[in-house]
Amino acid sequence: MTDEVTSVCGACGSSVYKQHLDSGIARHVGGKLLCSHCLKEHEEQKSGDDVFEPIEFDDDDDISSDSSVEDLSSSRIHSATSMGMASAWDESKFKRPLQPGIDGATRCRTFHCKLSEGALEFMMNQINEWLEANEEIVIKFSNSSIGPFEGKHTEQNIIITVFY
Repeated sequence: MTDEVTSVCGACGSSVYKQHLDSGIARHVGGKLLCSHCLKEHEEQKSGDDVFEPIEFDDDDDISSDSSVEDLSSSRIHSATSMGMASAWDESKFKRPLQPGIDGATRCRTFHCKLSEGALEFMMNQINEWLEANEEIVIKFSNSSIGPFEGKHTEQNIIITVFY
């Protein structure tokens, strides 16, 4: 007896057999048929949604109800990285002083983003805000490349390293 393909997974395109549907390891979710692997990923993602708590800001009491969305976002969001490591970057932990008058670089910082217009614009703003916040930085050299970044899915990213 051969296995009969009922359909294909709506997420990854793999074959879904009738026996998978009968046993419950594959099923329809949100109008899409999901194979056992995509269903497991969907359920893990769904259970992980409750992990994060809302972010509270110290100045929440100072916000008036007539403030615009642009005012709120620009006053609160200063920098972030796609890797979630914004709080890990601390210039004060480095002992070697910046030397703006010499040719060689003292330190480096790497930025990356997906290859999309919105992500590139965000990264440019992030670099500019970093430079605005650190007026003592003089860029000596920069390098850019494109390559895969691994996360939930491996995607091509532009990677910019700034030597200063």
